[in-house]
Amino acid sequence: MSSAFRAASIGGSRRTAGDDGQVMILTLGFVVVALLLLTVVVSAAGVHLERKRLLALADLLALEGADAVGDNRYFVPGAGQEAAGTGGLPLTDVSVRASVDGYLQENAAAAEAWDEFAVLDASTPDGKSAQVRLGAVVRPVLMSWVLAPWSDGIALEAESVARGS
Repeated sequence: MSSAFRAASIGGSRRTAGDDGQVMILTLGFVVVALLLLTVVVSAAGVHLERKRLLALADLLALEGADAVGDNRYFVPGAGQEAAGTGGLPLTDVSVRASVDGYLQENAAAAEAWDEFAVLDASTPDGKSAQVRLGAVVRPVLMSWVLAPWSDGIALEAESVARGS
């Protein structure tokens, strides 16, 4: 048995001076990478949830627009009867837009969560359904140098179509 091995087994372990602190540096590097990954995942989840909320609002506004019927079409003789195979009361772009704007005025809190919220389109493509397209800017929840390119916000769009009865 060599004397170095005997000394290590009898008196304790022997360290070389070059290994001190390397595990701490690796641990610190891992923690930094894990925290950066955590900021990316949390921010991506936040943006995804905001897009889902914007889509839910677009669905609600499309339903509101699909129920919109202008007075000039509702109070005319024969309104709602089968006319040229269409059935129901036809929608107009003006009535859909007025219904969407009216809902947003009555429920201002519905759009307060987003920066630069806008109704990009509120119309009827065929007179039977309402199409609503919304846009908003969302900022990442947690900021880090990894997410710095998106510090001005991420533009979201949501579109929904609802058919009137």
